[in-house]
Amino acid sequence: MEEFDRNKVRRIVKMTLIKIGIRCDLIGFSYLCTAVELAIENPFLCNHLCKGLYVEVGKRFSIEKECCVERSIRHAIDTTFNQKSFESINQMFGTELFSVYDKPTAGELIKLVAEYYNLGLYEK
Repeated sequence: MEEFDRNKVRRIVKMTLIKIGIRCDLIGFSYLCTAVELAIENPFLCNHLCKGLYVEVGKRFSIEKECCVERSIRHAIDTTFNQKSFESINQMFGTELFSVYDKPTAGELIKLVAEYYNLGLYEK
């Protein structure tokens, strides 16, 4: 089994989110990167986004309220949806997960990017 390389994971997650269209100048981008990294490391955190994953992301950025993390991630998703949609996810997975009118929830996006990494679908 391959050793967990935090730098490799971070690089792949960032490139995947950029490929999806999440703008890296948004605060939510950094929170999403960290959330996906944590989800890859510990998938059970995704079972409780607000009281699990967002709290852990908040700790990494010294943010006391998980609602601030959630709001920033949601803003990044909304901005991406309004500017270009999420059709690129379909191309990445080779199947139709979202139509032009569909927007993933924060939990869906985090889990999909984590799964994209776990399946090794990224360019190596």
